[in-house]
Amino acid sequence: MAQKTVLITGCSAGGIGDALAKAFHKNGLRVFATARNLAKVHELRAIGMDVFQLDVVDEVSVRQAVEKVKTATGGTLDFLVNNSGGGYNLPLLDTDVSEARKMFDLNVFSVIEVTKAFSPLLIASKGTIINIGSVAGKAPVPWQGYYNASKAAINLLSDQLRLELSPFGVTCICVVTGAIKTKFFENSPGIKLPADSIYAPGKDIIEPIAAGSSVQNMLMDVDFYAEGVVKNALKSNPTKNQWLGGGIWMIWSVATFGFSTVWDWIFPSVFNIIGVTKNIKAAQK
Repeated sequence: MAQKTVLITGCSAGGIGDALAKAFHKNGLRVFATARNLAKVHELRAIGMDVFQLDVVDEVSVRQAVEKVKTATGGTLDFLVNNSGGGYNLPLLDTDVSEARKMFDLNVFSVIEVTKAFSPLLIASKGTIINIGSVAGKAPVPWQGYYNASKAAINLLSDQLRLELSPFGVTCICVVTGAIKTKFFENSPGIKLPADSIYAPGKDIIEPIAAGSSVQNMLMDVDFYAEGVVKNALKSNPTKNQWLGGGIWMIWSVATFGFSTVWDWIFPSVFNIIGVTKNIKAAQK
């Protein structure tokens, strides 16, 4: 049988894409590991993967990547993993809409544009799209509303792609990802509320939470996560909405069985909105 192929976006060292590339490689696939900065993927080239530059929000870069894969495989691709993404953590009323648009370009619109570009190769092999979604798209996690919305879009668009590509034999898996131990927060800029934020009295509570302090005790090892994603992807009948990662079962249970406003009862204590409220009321006196 011909060696199966996979292209993964966002494979910088220490992240989910890096771990996925290694896991697919370990399972015998030919891996096209891509990143915007090639200096961050040199280790993957050293262990035998095809490595090249891909900026998912650059149309020319995407088109060049398609041509490279087409030349290497003769016009097919078995798996496309849309992993590239970024965060934007601030209370919604403190956000800059231009920054939010950039994040949506990266987290949402690029996923569809990259999938469109590679669709002829996926259709030729009756392949599989794997979108890295998030539990943040299933619940209104405080202080990161635009990020949550971008991941909610990916969760829904994955279902949309699966339905619309079914006539061509192409399927789509959405990995609803929980807390994973990567360099995501380490590589993110520090979270600072604007000086004129209406939440200023609660900044000492909000800033650490927005920077990831609330999930540090539930992080899943990234290699364990990657192995789970790859194991599912390689099944003859994979789970199409795969929940995987630290802290997922609470979100899954509430999202599945709870009423629509149940988060109003749960998250004030989980994310210390109660403490923020006390600080704001004290400052107003």
